[in-house]
Amino acid sequence: MKRRAPAEVDAAVERYAALVRRYHATLDLMSDAGLARLDEYLVDARRYADVLVGLSPAPAVILDVGAGAGLPGIVLGASLEGVRIELVERRRRRATFLRMAAAAVGSGDVVVRNEDVRCLDGPPVGVVVAQALATLAEVYALTRARHADEVVLISRKGPNWPEEVRGLEAEIASATEEVAAVPLSHRGTLVAVRLRGGRACRSSA
Repeated sequence: MKRRAPAEVDAAVERYAALVRRYHATLDLMSDAGLARLDEYLVDARRYADVLVGLSPAPAVILDVGAGAGLPGIVLGASLEGVRIELVERRRRRATFLRMAAAAVGSGDVVVRNEDVRCLDGPPVGVVVAQALATLAEVYALTRARHADEVVLISRKGPNWPEEVRGLEAEIASATEEVAAVPLSHRGTLVAVRLRGGRACRSSA
């Protein structure tokens, strides 16, 4: 996995942003208030790429759960190459938009899955991204069937994120390693934690 050239990324992200602005109302991609802050969201999405390129070992597969309008998954596809990025979105119209956006940014590494994440098959996943889907423990439980031996969970969180990490550790009875905690320009903190993959949560054991 490596980062694409900055000028290439800038151009690809702008093409994606143009699509969001064009289709946001037609396809119910985001609110008018969200659209007004799109530039901030794009900056924050690129910070996910900053965290990912620093991971060692580099993941072979990234799973973006609840991909929505493509933040950060499409921006990751625009920014990175040499890694498979699966965007999971159950809403058909948004999945159609995501395929259009992936083509627009020129990423052949992005795969859109219009399915329930609990039913996905495929290769082991080293990173799970969840922009604002659920708690870390819930994201872990939803995706554990696809985890590699170790998995990194990355999500935007509020000020109580350390408590949420402790809750995750309690659920799976395993320690986590903090990989990153990056303040975001819009709100919250981009949190990344590494832990053993595929463990049953206590509530589902």
